[in-house]
Order: sequence, then C-alpha cells, then structure tokens
Amino acid sequence: MVRVLAALSFCGSTNGHGAVVWPPPRNAVDYDLAPWNGQTPEYPGPNVESMTGWCPVSAYSQDLPGLQSARMASNPELSGKNGQACFWFSTGCAIGCAECDGSSRGPVPNNPQWNHKFPICENNTAKATICDPKKRTVNRDAECGAADDYYYYSPWRAPGSAPVFDPCGMAGGHKPPQGGYGGVYVNTTHAKLGDKGTEVLPESASKVSWAAGSVYEVTWTIEANHGGGYQYRLAPKTEQLTEELFQKIPLEFVGKQTLRYGGVRGKHLDIDGVYVSEGTTPPGSTWVMNPIPRNDADHTGTGFTPPCEGSDIPIEKCQGIKDGAKASPELEIFDRIRIPGNLPAGDYVLGWRWDCEESNQIWQSCSDVTLTELKDDISV
Repeated sequence: MVRVLAALSFCGSTNGHGAVVWPPPRNAVDYDLAPWNGQTPEYPGPNVESMTGWCPVSAYSQDLPGLQSARMASNPELSGKNGQACFWFSTGCAIGCAECDGSSRGPVPNNPQWNHKFPICENNTAKATICDPKKRTVNRDAECGAADDYYYYSPWRAPGSAPVFDPCGMAGGHKPPQGGYGGVYVNTTHAKLGDKGTEVLPESASKVSWAAGSVYEVTWTIEANHGGGYQYRLAPKTEQLTEELFQKIPLEFVGKQTLRYGGVRGKHLDIDGVYVSEGTTPPGSTWVMNPIPRNDADHTGTGFTPPCEGSDIPIEKCQGIKDGAKASPELEIFDRIRIPGNLPAGDYVLGWRWDCEESNQIWQSCSDVTLTELKDDISV
C-alpha cells in the first residue's frame, strides 16, 4: 500500500466530501489498512485536498460486525472505519451535459476569475428545475437564471439529471494525475485514483438484511459541505450496475430527517426535511435537501438558520461550514427509507447520490443489502 501522511496541499478551495456510514459502504474498502485501522492521523488535520484520505466518523455509529472499529488516539470518539469512503465522487458535472469533464470545480463568487456560471459543456441549453429559494442551498437571493445565479448549472438545480462517471463513484473524482479541488486519493492495494467503484469495489464485508416493504435507517456524514441534496436508490446486484439501473428503484423517505451527534448513544434531533419531487430524475422521484447550511457570506449569502439551534446538540456542530473548514465527523444525517414491498427477495446494492449545488460535483456511495420477503412491517 502507498501510505502518505504528509500534507501535500493543492491550490483551490475545499470540495464537498461525504459518504454513507450505514449500511457499511463498499467505498470504505481501505478500512482494514493503515492508517484507517489504527490511531493516526490526528483530527482535525490537513484538509481534504491533502494526501491523507481521512474520512472520520463517530466510533459509536452502528456497530459493524466483522469490521475493526479502531479509535483515534487524539479523539477516541472517532473512528477510521469508513476508510476513504468520502473520496468517491464525480467532478465537473453539470445539468444539460452528456458527460462530466473531470476538472471543473464550479463558481467561486468572491474570486473574479471564477464568479460566473459553469455550464461545463458547450451550448448548454438546460433549464434549472429548482428555482424556489427555499429549495436552494446557496445564493438564494439571486433571481433564477440571472447573471448572478452562479450555480444555475450545478447538479442540485435539476436533481438526478447530471451525468456521473460511475454510480458508485470514482476514486478521487477523476482520472490521474492527482489534482486540486479534493481530487486526490491515497492509492492502496484496494483502489487507486481514477478507479470506478462498480469495477473495483468488492461486496461489503458486513451486509445488512432488510425485509421488503419495511422501513430502515440510513446515515451519512459530511466531511466538507457544498449544499445541494441527495437520494437513495436500489439496484439488483445480479445486473450490471449503471446509473440508469439505479434510477429504476428510487426509495421513499419516511418521517423526519434526524441529526445524530455522537452515534447511537448520542443526541438526536428530528427536523422537517425539505423534500423535492418535481423536476427530478427519475421523474416524480423524491430527493431531500442537505439540512446543514453552507453559511459563508463571502460565497453564498446569508439567511440560513442552523437546524440545531435551541437543541442540546452543540450549535457549532451544525451551524454551517465555510470553505476550507472541517465538518463535524461526530454528526450524522439520519434518514428513514421504505423498501418497496413488491421487490423480489435477493441481493441488492443501495446507492446514495449527493448532488451538490455550490460545486459541479456529485458524491456517491454503494452498500450491499439482502432483501427478504415481507413478513411484518417493521422499523429498524
């Protein structure tokens, strides 16, 4: 394995990084290697553009049978069990384009060089379907489509329609060489920069069993925030995993979103999620807005209320993440999803897709689940 712990920084600003924590994602493939199975590096450390490949999560998130849950010496509340899961994504992706360019980060309003729209592809005639300011996560005061609506072509502005490199993500978000804007990956014996998730990631060592028709919990964490929103989908493991295949089984959200701080024994806060089902891909499928605000007035404007204001979760853990700042790895976003009751029993892959708004980027995770026939409608 190539083990790189030094901070080799690249120019540019930090990207949105995130990954599913439960069910265990295939993207955590490096969990059994150093440093992820040990107690280094310390956290907080270098940002996500350095060659550290670190995606810490709460040590008290769901116990993973068969997986080592190493604690960090600097903070025993955290674990490296998610490996480099938050480094699997697609960069340079925009609505209206047939493919991602692998290099474009997107607008930076306070930088004269980048304070314009990024259509990515030539002659882009796409129309944003998310124009309601309450469903936008950045620059909400701009008129939809106006010159200062910098994020008009970002993936979240027409959820699910932008292309991706791979439905399970690409290591580092693009092909070599290693580059800025979070487009780095610590190459290991399991995966290397530019690998496609569906081609190199093996089945998860810990696979969950769900009953068709029932409701189950899923969680994910943010390492660096770029707004937008996300969706969960299923695909039969027996078929070739493609974006089109995942789009056939989008999953329904049930109840409220929950912020969970400190794992299963920690603090919980139920919040009203902002759900979107018009102008989405596949048509009529439901997506939910990222509940953690991207509060950075220099880039995105103001007007966002921290979702945990007034709760017993420390407000600084969810008040927003400025560009270059670390997210709180102890904080998980917790959703409940319903598995369709008409699905046949068998092995499936749960896909998670996070369409960013403040960048032309899409994060992805894939987890293995086995579906059994519905016996009782249960929630877990």
